[in-house]
Amino acid sequence: MARTPTPTWTFALVVVKSGRKVALVRDPKDGVAWSLPGGRVEPGEELLAAARRMAHAEVGVPVELEGLLRVQHTLVDGGEARLRICVVARPADDRPLKLQADEHSLAAQWFTREQVPTVALAGRDVKQFVDLALDGPMYPLSLLTWER
Repeated sequence: MARTPTPTWTFALVVVKSGRKVALVRDPKDGVAWSLPGGRVEPGEELLAAARRMAHAEVGVPVELEGLLRVQHTLVDGGEARLRICVVARPADDRPLKLQADEHSLAAQWFTREQVPTVALAGRDVKQFVDLALDGPMYPLSLLTWER
């Protein structure tokens, strides 16, 4: 008997770091809180390509992905699910972060670990992911593979 597929929303988050600083962005929907760059993966888009695309669009610089922090799967109301990956990246070059607000983010700024808890954050997981990226284990990107 065939089963109905579970609708799953897939998201990618990116901790862009340079030394002991991380880049946070202001989401245009909120305008106040700082968050990690990221968002929903488009249909047919590969997870890591989505992470690179969103980080570049929101932070304003191209990034090189370095490792995987977390893979989270959460059941939500209505029988749907959320799959979320969080990766660590570094700027691909030394150009400054985004200077002009646009539809992807209002601002991008470097923060030290000590500064992160002093600003309005989009959620408590922002600080958790920052702490993991600075001190926690990072896993190889090769853990995310295509099923063949």
